[in-house]
Amino acid sequence: KLPYSNDDFGVPQNLYILGTMNTADRSIALMDTALRRRFEFIEMLPDLEVLDGLEVDGINIKLMLEKINQRVEYLYDRDHTIGHAYFMSLKDNATLEELENIFKNKIIPLLQEYFYDDWEKIRLVLGDNQKDENYQFIKAKKYDIKSLFGDKNNDLLDIDEVPKIYEINKEAFGKPESYVKIY
Repeated sequence: KLPYSNDDFGVPQNLYILGTMNTADRSIALMDTALRRRFEFIEMLPDLEVLDGLEVDGINIKLMLEKINQRVEYLYDRDHTIGHAYFMSLKDNATLEELENIFKNKIIPLLQEYFYDDWEKIRLVLGDNQKDENYQFIKAKKYDIKSLFGDKNNDLLDIDEVPKIYEINKEAFGKPESYVKIY
């Protein structure tokens, strides 16, 4: 019975309602708890098998995503692994340009959200710490402190160590080696 009208409400026996929910979104934790009490949940982790044989310019997409997810799981948890769906558009459009688009507009922003802009961890996930600077997606920006602030104001700055500031290396997205070196 509906609360206000007292009308009967129901669904046919042959109707199944399927919903998806991203467990990484903690802002809905109370709703998540309420839903789990009332419905059956089936965990669906990334399915790497659907990416079997998918290559873009010599980049094995399955191996790349597997390595990224192993690192995400180690640094964060398994609920934050990246789903295979992000890469499904490559099945119809297996180009480096499409992979660039996926990384620039989906993967990097997702990792920024997961790691709260902790660029060191994002670099670890992407294997940038093991790559030559030309192939790093995220690289440390270099500053000359003396030319930036002058050498007479060092006491005012109280700089013991030069802070690491990172920038996205746009050129790396167009190089197949940048992706291969992830795995």
